[in-house]
Amino acid sequence: LKHLELPELRACSYSLIRHKRVAHVMGVEEEAVKLAKFWGADPELARHAGILHDCTKYLELAPQLHLCAKYGIELDALEQKAVKLLHSKTGACMARYVFGEPDEVYSAIFWHTTAKENMTTLEKILYVADYIEPNRDFEGVERLRSLAYQDLDKALLLGVETTIQEMEERKLPVHSRTFKARDWLRSHGVTIEEGTE
Repeated sequence: LKHLELPELRACSYSLIRHKRVAHVMGVEEEAVKLAKFWGADPELARHAGILHDCTKYLELAPQLHLCAKYGIELDALEQKAVKLLHSKTGACMARYVFGEPDEVYSAIFWHTTAKENMTTLEKILYVADYIEPNRDFEGVERLRSLAYQDLDKALLLGVETTIQEMEERKLPVHSRTFKARDWLRSHGVTIEEGTE
């Protein structure tokens, strides 16, 4: 399945997810391409990352763990139990080993759920596109959409902080990488003014 034309790549990706998720994946592809063009990243790499970012989203824990073992992905204690954290890693492996995608696409998909410190532009773009694609509707999404085209780092920080707040409100554990992403951005002078639109 390596180096498919776009219609075939989309068809493969959509066949791996639930029908209700297809609109989201289409939205992330569209938003990632727009952000890439705006911020000077490669729009085709952004497109491929968007198409494939959720391709393992609906696998249960056991097959997720199997794929991680198969491709040599080391997991921490939280990841071994939290199935939601694994689709970014297994999806990245599928993109690389099944669909033949390059390292940039692999790493963008790999980090699109937890984020991390010192992200590349493409990694930031996929993370933010996943948050603000046109089908997303939650309190604060308009502010995030507006920030994404003003300051990508601020949009990333707001996304990371929103994730941390939401997880803590739901009494769910937050991955250490997400805290590291937030702390790294803050230590590099990224701040979000309260209430700015």
